[in-house]
Amino acid sequence: MDKRQALKKHFGYTTFRQGQEGLIDQILSGRDVLGIMPTGGGKSICYQLPALLSEGTAIVVSPLISLMKDQVDGLLENGVPSTYINSSLSPEELSRREEAILEGRCKLVYVAPERLDTRDFLAIASRIRISLVAVDEAHCISQWGHDFRPSYKEIPRFIRKLPQRPPVAAFTATATRFVKEEIKSLLELDSPYEVATGFDRPNLFYKVAKPQNKLRYVADYVEGQHPDGAGIIFCATRKAVESLAKELQKKGHSVEAYHAGFESEQRKAVQENFMFDRTRIIVATNAFGMGIDKPDVRFVIHYNMPKNMEAYYQEAGRAGRDGGDSECILLYSPADIVKQKLIIANNAEMGATDRDDLLRGNLQTLVNHCHTQECLRASILGYFGESQEVENCGRCGNCLDESEQVDMTTEAQKILSCIYRTNQRYGAGTIIKVLRGSKDKRIQDLGLDGQSTYGIMADRSEGLIKEIIMHLIAQGFVQMAGGAYPTLALSQASRQLLKGEARFHLRQERLDAAEPGKKGKPRRSREDGSLSEAASGLYAHLVSIRKKLAEERQLPAYLVFGNATLLEMAQAAPRNREEMLEVKGVGEKKFESYGPIFLEGIRAYGG
Repeated sequence: MDKRQALKKHFGYTTFRQGQEGLIDQILSGRDVLGIMPTGGGKSICYQLPALLSEGTAIVVSPLISLMKDQVDGLLENGVPSTYINSSLSPEELSRREEAILEGRCKLVYVAPERLDTRDFLAIASRIRISLVAVDEAHCISQWGHDFRPSYKEIPRFIRKLPQRPPVAAFTATATRFVKEEIKSLLELDSPYEVATGFDRPNLFYKVAKPQNKLRYVADYVEGQHPDGAGIIFCATRKAVESLAKELQKKGHSVEAYHAGFESEQRKAVQENFMFDRTRIIVATNAFGMGIDKPDVRFVIHYNMPKNMEAYYQEAGRAGRDGGDSECILLYSPADIVKQKLIIANNAEMGATDRDDLLRGNLQTLVNHCHTQECLRASILGYFGESQEVENCGRCGNCLDESEQVDMTTEAQKILSCIYRTNQRYGAGTIIKVLRGSKDKRIQDLGLDGQSTYGIMADRSEGLIKEIIMHLIAQGFVQMAGGAYPTLALSQASRQLLKGEARFHLRQERLDAAEPGKKGKPRRSREDGSLSEAASGLYAHLVSIRKKLAEERQLPAYLVFGNATLLEMAQAAPRNREEMLEVKGVGEKKFESYGPIFLEGIRAYGG
């Protein structure tokens, strides 16, 4: 069986996605590879298919137990013999699985990095033929990445102890150029074949909102715009998670809380309820993000700002893995910046000054993203080193914002002048006090009340001046210097603004004190929105069949068939085996398991 036959038989596809075929061919030839592909971009097939076609067993290093189970369940549904080894197994079950591995009955074995250096697993690995070591979420090995995990250092040690070195394949969705080089170095990849298919997720709509009342904003959003879609709401603290979940539950929404403080059984139950569509919305800390492979998440809201752009991209990327239109909304407030800076300060280690400065710099990049008036998609892609050729993507809150541009050049000039006349030695808080004519004793002790710019913006609120300063930073007119207590300094570009050779504008919406509420039309994101009336009815019928089958077999619904497959099935209305196998996502194994049931459902619906 060649790679295309295997792709159709086990995964239901006739063509490869961008980047997949090259990675698969190189792995099969025995070469190391590094794949940087966005969430939902098909990374898993890049190592699952070579494992299936190679002699021996592939070891897949995965960071979370829940991810392992989902992947293995999906592979078994597709007819690929696989298993996982982790701490959730009883001694008896562990023994059975180890026996199956030793007997060569598993093409893929998923393990946590912590298990690699244990005596028992090393003994097993030394007795079997290992066709491949695949490292998922490979960015976790870099201490400069957003999700560093010391246990990932066990991976190269494990590989060095194997009787024969297999090809090593590393995959991630989030890696800056620096992190990419660290992955290659720390994993000891040997002249790897590299593929980076891009970070753009065209089906995701990005928006930054600055509501005065976050709770009201979220409640209105969940009720008014997404009464049916599944969603995740990320919060920075456990306290915020529990508080928000309770408030949404009071309003009658199907919501559960999730954070690392819960007992393992409780976390497992919450996750299963979400995966099996028994719970519609999860309010969680970032402990929930990486372990979720639910493909039909229609929205992700960040109630609090995450620690950097990589974390934001990773967590927002939980939305729309099935390719359906989905929304990613980041709720911004200055208090969130303070929280993140405190976290950085509290986690600081002796001699870790460089890392602390990097963390603060990465946080500031995300703050700048929140204040940019340019395309949000271009802002994200630019961070990862990609350029966005189209100025207006038409798929983000900034590009669709039609509010009036207000000329704030005079106000900006006053702020720049104050920074200059105070010798570029102070932070935003002090500059704001000088501009507003504060009677603060420190301002007087420093003699700043004698500056010519003292009190020249006394008629402006602290919030407005702070907003302008943040936009000046985001647009490159002001630079931040220093560590935990950064000072403001003028950039080369600020000269043009001071001389009146450049103008500074802010959108009216950003200046308004009023809460955004539900401005603008709710965006349609229902999967069946593009179907005809007849096909839409059939789609709903197929969804009900899938739901019943999933409940009977105790599987998440998407492991039966994904939404995209059901959509195509509803449009094509196949009448026999041959036509059903033409539908993307319907492989031979899936047809054996479910095809006749869905064919009968289509016939029954059509009368």
